[in-house]
Amino acid sequence: MLDNLTSGLISGLIVTFLVVVIRAFWIHIIIPWFEERVYKDVQIEGKWFSCYPTDPSRLEVVSLKRHGHTVNGTIICTSGSDSGENYNVQGSFRNLILPLTYEADDRTKTDRGAITLRLVQNSQRLAGKIAFYDTPADSINSVEVIWFKEQAQRDDYIERLEKKHEERDQAKKRVSKNNSPQKKSLTNSKEIAHSQTKSDSSDKKRTSRSS
Repeated sequence: MLDNLTSGLISGLIVTFLVVVIRAFWIHIIIPWFEERVYKDVQIEGKWFSCYPTDPSRLEVVSLKRHGHTVNGTIICTSGSDSGENYNVQGSFRNLILPLTYEADDRTKTDRGAITLRLVQNSQRLAGKIAFYDTPADSINSVEVIWFKEQAQRDDYIERLEKKHEERDQAKKRVSKNNSPQKKSLTNSKEIAHSQTKSDSSDKKRTSRSS
């Protein structure tokens, strides 16, 4: 009786162990191998260089690994307020869309969020938005983000973006200068003088007719 119980218990443990091993082998070996064999989407693994159009000072280097449609990797902030911070990302890539979740590699920090990108520009860019928790505002915000396949492309984009911002700032200054109280006062004085001149001219014409 006891021998039968012991044999049954050992058999059950062995069967459970085999099921766990086979399941892990199937999920982590067979399925990724099969997905890799039938994968038809663009190869996006490798390094990408990211920037934020609303904050060109923040720059990141992204390293992606892909197994079938599954994507994981790291983001390293190289410039900006979070310079030196590392983040882990994971998601999937299908039909040119790359949805990812990210979280800080440092477990003492709560930085995390979601990134959704679309492959554009002949597979040279991944463009989309990142949603994150904004601590100062105590709210969930989102901003535009672009990943470039080549660092030179990102640097050229940032240069053109900064030039555009500079031109916009100069235009604002010109508008502000034209709307300044001193400018308005000068303009009003000129209008009054011009009006007075026209009035004097009209009076002279009337006087000439009367004579």
